[in-house]
Amino acid sequence: MCNHCSDSPCTQVCPVARPSSARTAWCWWTDILPGLRVLRAGLPYGCRYIHPTKEVADKCTLCYHRITKGLTTACCEACPTGARQLVDLKDPKDPIHEFLKTHSVQVLKPQMATGAKLFYNDLDGSVR
Repeated sequence: MCNHCSDSPCTQVCPVARPSSARTAWCWWTDILPGLRVLRAGLPYGCRYIHPTKEVADKCTLCYHRITKGLTTACCEACPTGARQLVDLKDPKDPIHEFLKTHSVQVLKPQMATGAKLFYNDLDGSVR
């Protein structure tokens, strides 16, 4: 799953996409330089994949097409327990800030210092 990092390693290694477009659209690596398929293996979260029909490097776009219309993401909408939430970290009134203060939340691979914005509550140490 994409961690929607503020300092994204996949954005840094993509030779064709601008930082903002790499987070919201496909990175057309494979159309331009097919040899770059191997780069995805070195990315920390393994979230880039080769789209099976388009044959381009792809990743979660956080349902950009939905959130720009005021909707939530498909995975948040489909989550039966409400564990997945789309929040606004920039809004100080968003309830997520209180949750982050009062719960034990972690990110995957914190040593990578990617600024991951995907938080896990009570993440088991074996997963990290």
